[in-house]
Amino acid sequence: MSRRSIREAVRFPTEEGRAFFRWGVGSYVAVTGVLLAVSLWRTDGTMIYALDDPAIHLSIAGNLAHHGTWGVVPGHFQSASSSPLWTVLLAVFITVLPFAANYAAFVVNALAAVAILALLGRAQTVLHPSRRRPLDVAAVAAVSVVLLFLPAATFVGMEHLVHAALILAAVHLVLNPPAAGASRLRRAAPYLLFALASGTRLETAFVAGALALVLTSLPRADGQPVPARARQVRTAVLLCASAGLPIIALAVFNKAMGQSWLPNSVIAKSTALNGAQSSIDLVKIFGRLTNDAVLAAITVGCALLAIVGWRDRARWFVPTATMALATLAHVAVAQTGWYERYQIYLIVLGTYALAVAAQDLVPARTRRERPTLVPLLLLVPLILAATKVALTIQVPQAVGETYQQRYQAGRFLERYYHGRPIATGELGYISAEHHGPITDLLGLGDYEVMEARRSYQQRPPPSYWADLARRRGFRVAAVYPETLLLDTPKDWILVGTWRLSHDVVSAFDPDFQFWATTPEEVAPLIAHLREFSHELPPGVKLRINSLAEFRAEVLMGPRRP
Repeated sequence: MSRRSIREAVRFPTEEGRAFFRWGVGSYVAVTGVLLAVSLWRTDGTMIYALDDPAIHLSIAGNLAHHGTWGVVPGHFQSASSSPLWTVLLAVFITVLPFAANYAAFVVNALAAVAILALLGRAQTVLHPSRRRPLDVAAVAAVSVVLLFLPAATFVGMEHLVHAALILAAVHLVLNPPAAGASRLRRAAPYLLFALASGTRLETAFVAGALALVLTSLPRADGQPVPARARQVRTAVLLCASAGLPIIALAVFNKAMGQSWLPNSVIAKSTALNGAQSSIDLVKIFGRLTNDAVLAAITVGCALLAIVGWRDRARWFVPTATMALATLAHVAVAQTGWYERYQIYLIVLGTYALAVAAQDLVPARTRRERPTLVPLLLLVPLILAATKVALTIQVPQAVGETYQQRYQAGRFLERYYHGRPIATGELGYISAEHHGPITDLLGLGDYEVMEARRSYQQRPPPSYWADLARRRGFRVAAVYPETLLLDTPKDWILVGTWRLSHDVVSAFDPDFQFWATTPEEVAPLIAHLREFSHELPPGVKLRINSLAEFRAEVLMGPRRP
């Protein structure tokens, strides 16, 4: 692209859009800065994310940068990342700035959040925040911080903001085609962006498919020439191809490496693929839609606007219909929730669609005569966003829990079991800190375990886990209680528990357990836990199972004189 086209791309077409961007970024930076300062205070200056999953990508990215391995253990391929492009971005960051590796996800997410606000600023004309219009300022802050969930999503540390930014940019370019004579790169830009988005998250297929369907369903306008319809069909085909080809390439590569068509984590987390659900469950689908009240409200609003705008070919029809259809496809087979992250791209797309619609539904005269109408209407949905408000406030606590449990477990296992096989259900910070073979009991980074869980409908029997421990040689398992629960082998011995002294936000349980898979490991594990307990952060208490040594003696039998 030429310098002129770049300047035009970053220039805001309206003063309202420019003001939205400035105040939106200001709100985002202020809240994110406060959350970062408090979080670092809780972790003694260590950059930790609210969830354990970001460390999985950081671990793979580190192995890719330093060992050329795609997996959590150097030299062993595992399709453990559901976001290849995100992992590559982190690997590049780690290669260039190795001293700031822990901040890689934070920095990239912050840039993506700014890009999202810039794209929304280009689409909206109904808010004009300024010192003289404090309600508009409050509305912009509410959209940026709460409804879009940008500060908290930055600390989630995953690829969702990058994915949302790519999706939004691609849809925006489709809706605003280039003028005649534009360069080939500009004409190809939306398809390239969809391909990148598909490499970031597979859910891109929902948006590309929905957009293709909507474009080909537009009613024919009076006097519309046949070539116009042909261009719509061609655009739809290119959209599906750009989103589908990266998925096909990933599937072929995974299969060539001896694993499944899709990444392990996608299969393990999707009830439609992991064997836990064998038929369509409408109740669960409705539950996933209504799990986030903001998503449900935006989806209903977009669906109604799409119905109203279809016959008249209103310019808001394509984005609103695309959002509604993509949401239905998503909730049919994918998850929502878990720190509000899976549906971020849909809420961002829905916000953009409503902003486009508002340009026509709220004319300039109405905005002049009733300047408080739109900001008040935007502040009302905050009632539906109570969960997002709470989770944003609780980011430092969530970060602290990850630091207290999963990060400390990684340090513990690295110190006392360096180079030795271990097992865990919390792959992130443990794989990032521990150097040695790892068995992932949940299957996200372990193809064999994932396949076993699928074949047993997520409940392999105790005999499977006992045999796995013998074959792989791990003598310690660090897990949450519910990881194996009643399927824990009888010969495994619970040795110690780290217990948090408060109600949890991002942790699965206040208790984090250490099991010995052989009776001979009980005494060494007790000694290690007691020695390490002096380094545990405040709020974590070690509890040793008083019966562990007795149980070990029983299993080992009487000693010969």
